[in-house]
Amino acid sequence: MVYVPSGTFTMGSETGDADERPVHNVWLSGFWIDRYEVTNAQYRSCVSTGPCKRPAYDKSNTREPYFDDPKYNDYPVIFVSSDDAKIYCQWRGKRLPTEAEWEKAASWDWRTGTKFTWPWGNVFDNRKVRDGQPDDTMPVGSHPQGASPYGAMDMAGNVLEWTADYYDANYYAISPSSNPKGPATGFGRVVRGGRWWDVEYDLRTTRRQQRDANAREMYLGFRCARNR
Repeated sequence: MVYVPSGTFTMGSETGDADERPVHNVWLSGFWIDRYEVTNAQYRSCVSTGPCKRPAYDKSNTREPYFDDPKYNDYPVIFVSSDDAKIYCQWRGKRLPTEAEWEKAASWDWRTGTKFTWPWGNVFDNRKVRDGQPDDTMPVGSHPQGASPYGAMDMAGNVLEWTADYYDANYYAISPSSNPKGPATGFGRVVRGGRWWDVEYDLRTTRRQQRDANAREMYLGFRCARNR
């Protein structure tokens, strides 16, 4: 895991979609977040010895088998729902990150106190997110040059990632300024990070998307977080 210390960061974007506004300052307590997306091998351990359900399908976009094939041990687990991800994180003594935590870990340059459009900076570079990418997932951490300022990998591309928050397009207008946890209810859950085929606009650190909490998709995985 990588540590993100307590402090204020700027959340949202003036140039993105309407649900990324208004831009606002958020104070977060310090937290840890997984350096990598949860892998097939890690999730398989929870299936075999813990409470986790198997992914909905043992395949990926171009590979079958995928989840059960040791060749893909270090690839992100996919076809898991929001609850599946939550159960895995709890099994590990962790939790899903909040939307605010995810965005800070992906975008905030603590060295200069500035916001990055993509995890590595403000100039898009295809080599830092999908150089050599097949039409499918890649091993986690395959593009270390695309790491976030805190050292988290694959926060743009590879797979979308579940967060703990319900989605509300207008939440930023009423969001608490300290440790926001999303609305009490909503239509689906927030997912972040982009997929391997997404264009640069959709790979931005502020891009918000939502999926039904029960969705199990070939491009949707997760990473975990925990308190300090």
